Amino acid sequence: MKTIICESSRSTPEISFDAEDRVFRVKGISTVVNAFEFYDLAVAWINLNGKSLAEPVEFYFHLPYFNSASMKGILMLMERIKSGVEAGQPWIIQWNVEDDDEFLLDACESYREMLGIPIEITRNA
Repeated sequence: MKTIICESSRSTPEISFDAEDRVFRVKGISTVVNAFEFYDLAVAWINLNGKSLAEPVEFYFHLPYFNSASMKGILMLMERIKSGVEAGQPWIIQWNVEDDDEFLLDACESYREMLGIPIEITRNA
């Protein structure tokens, strides 16, 4: 069963949770102006459902483009994921970037450094 937390639009990524695969996805372009409000929907969903996510869950990010406002909202979401990991939740973060996208690769590495938790970065050829 797939739970849609937020449908994608021209300026927002889809945010969903697939209970069968145990994957929480943030996928698409993010150029939202009020990123804190937008990404707070995902944080609120994790706050509401986090205790039931005791089995391993993969937080999968594939954001081919995001603006600076989104960068801050994404950080807020990842800080919530980090607090779950630090509380003992078996959660992992996987971030997918295009092979030749050095900007997004640098952004992922910056998140990893700022948060101090493992982020698995995969590259598409």
